[in-house]
Amino acid sequence: MGAVGAFDFSGCQERTFTVTAYYSPESGQIFYYKPTFLDEVNLNGEGHYGASGKKVFNGMLAWPVTYPFGSIIYFPWFGVGEIADRGGAIVLSGERGQSCDRIDIWMWNGEEWLIRALTFGKKNMTGYFCDSTIVKTSPKDLLLRDKVPVLKNFFDIAVWIQQLEEWRNDIWTRTLQKYLVKLWYLNKKYRNGNYEKNTKKALCTYQVAKKIISSKSPDCWTFGSMTRYTMKIDMQKKGFLPDNLYATGIFTAIINLAKYYNWTPTESLPVKGGNEGVFDITQKQNIFKFYRAYTRWQQNSEIKILQVFLQAQWLYRWTIDGIYSKTTTNALYEFQKKYSLISDSDPSILRGFLGPKTRSKINELRMK
Repeated sequence: MGAVGAFDFSGCQERTFTVTAYYSPESGQIFYYKPTFLDEVNLNGEGHYGASGKKVFNGMLAWPVTYPFGSIIYFPWFGVGEIADRGGAIVLSGERGQSCDRIDIWMWNGEEWLIRALTFGKKNMTGYFCDSTIVKTSPKDLLLRDKVPVLKNFFDIAVWIQQLEEWRNDIWTRTLQKYLVKLWYLNKKYRNGNYEKNTKKALCTYQVAKKIISSKSPDCWTFGSMTRYTMKIDMQKKGFLPDNLYATGIFTAIINLAKYYNWTPTESLPVKGGNEGVFDITQKQNIFKFYRAYTRWQQNSEIKILQVFLQAQWLYRWTIDGIYSKTTTNALYEFQKKYSLISDSDPSILRGFLGPKTRSKINELRMK
């Protein structure tokens, strides 16, 4: 790293930072950190320019707004980065429980770099902060990103916090099918990545055999939280998965991935007998929290939870079908009015929209 060695770091301050990594999504990826490509773009940007207006580059860092663009940070084992981007989750020490200022390192475009970003995880790192006023020439292309590996068993690890439902056709489903084959519930000829009737039947048979859920339940064949927990334990007992699957360190971010899907991973078995994936409400830390809005006619198990909640509020009186239909949005609008989350002066498009204020109020009430 000759260019770094030649750089004058006099006047720079040694600090400890909380460091994470991010990437830029591309359409057509096998998987995303958020549920969809558009959600991913909203989280990470389009990958063309940073908030500073500079084109993305190796070494681009996102840092809180109080630090000027053009400042650099030198990490002795990782190289040099330049502050050229911002981010809603990039906060100062003392905010959101952070003990250090948080930095996000941009990796690159595409799925490989998402895996690298997740593998990088969240860690405290010591570096040297050089204010933009003392930076003469900012080094470029000097972060050793290839030091962060691409995990070959990434999907074997991450599938245990991934909610899966019918009509998917992807590597997540293929990974689930691999384990159903190993447990003798699915013929290997159906291991094709398609979440169709044979996979659904095999998974439902497993769930009934393990007394997770009734065969008559509409959630039979959904790869929900209880099924994931039970199957993971079975696979570990049979030696197909390591006991320390979620070892501290490298898989921290993969575990945190669950927060953007349905339920946080837990080593406490959820209560049996209810809908798949719905935890005992006495285990407050395990209650699913709404984190995103839905589009009209979207269907998933999260919306079922929303309908059950609205039903308990005496606002929803129709079938619990998981469809974000007009009856669901009308009930949600009544909820918004009940708690003064919307006014007559607000745009009509916000009526029945599961926005941040509405999600926050629902999550608050469900935790009580």
